[in-house]
Amino acid sequence: MKTAASRLGPSPSEQMEGMLAGHFVAKCLHTAAVLGIADLLVKGSTTIEVLATATGCDELSLHRLLRTLASVGVFTEPTSGCFQLTPLGETLRSDAPDSLRDKAIFEISAPIWLAWGSLLDALRSGSPSFPQLHQATIYEYLAEHAELGAVFNRFMTAQSNLHNAAIADAYDFSGVRMLVDVGGGHGATLTAVLQRYPTMKGVLFDLPEVVATARFEGPDLAGRCDVVGGNMLQSVPAGGDAYVIKRVMMDKTDADAVIVLRNCLTAMNAAGRILVVDPMLPANAEPHPNWLTDMLMLVMTRGRCRAEAEFRHLFDAAGLTLARIIATRSPNFILESICGGR
Repeated sequence: MKTAASRLGPSPSEQMEGMLAGHFVAKCLHTAAVLGIADLLVKGSTTIEVLATATGCDELSLHRLLRTLASVGVFTEPTSGCFQLTPLGETLRSDAPDSLRDKAIFEISAPIWLAWGSLLDALRSGSPSFPQLHQATIYEYLAEHAELGAVFNRFMTAQSNLHNAAIADAYDFSGVRMLVDVGGGHGATLTAVLQRYPTMKGVLFDLPEVVATARFEGPDLAGRCDVVGGNMLQSVPAGGDAYVIKRVMMDKTDADAVIVLRNCLTAMNAAGRILVVDPMLPANAEPHPNWLTDMLMLVMTRGRCRAEAEFRHLFDAAGLTLARIIATRSPNFILESICGGR
């Protein structure tokens, strides 16, 4: 029989216990992602013996991990020692359209995990812990550690794929002849927009080591996109009708964010537009996933997630006017500035 307390839900202490165990769950998910468990289960129920052999793990220890993840809905164990995927677990497949496997591998990897462990130091110093611990910025570190860098690039591409349709649905790019994607990674966002607007051309711009492996393939993209390597803090490609800056401002200081905006303003065609696509914080401390993204920025970079008033300050400092803010069905908002002739 349920007690009155159980009918009312968990007590505050039980809620807090669950929150405090969050990093245990995250590490279990990371380990399952690294081992590729979801990929091994894609064809159906698989025994723990087969999984242990395929992953090179101790059978009993792996069984304990998978049962723990089954208890939170990632897998099921329909018969003892046999595991299957759930819809939740499907997101850890490497080939799933909404795959979060590389996110699980990257964000809980040892270098990032160590930075979170120094959160208190970051709060006291006002500086991100990652560069202090690793003597390099996250991008310098990834350039020197190719394996983790490849995971990060796949994670960024997969994340873009999850967000891109929401951006293309929310914003009308009609009339844009040349779209410049600043900090566009491997070009997933630019590809999504170009496919919606067949007469548009594009420029993918990011650090040389990032765009070195970018490819625009398929007959619908042939000859429509240039790939340019460079540093957005120095300059950006000229001649664009619109400049998309997606999830870039969040890892920039206010000073650097203003420089990027000014560089886009200098480079764009007359009557061009700048579209900052970034996670935006609520004005008040209401529940929103972007709060945790802001904490990730705190330990990783000198950037931050911002509220509307803080974005307006950046646009004003760059000599721009924030004309409108468009919500999308993703954590991102589109902040638009339309510039008159100069």
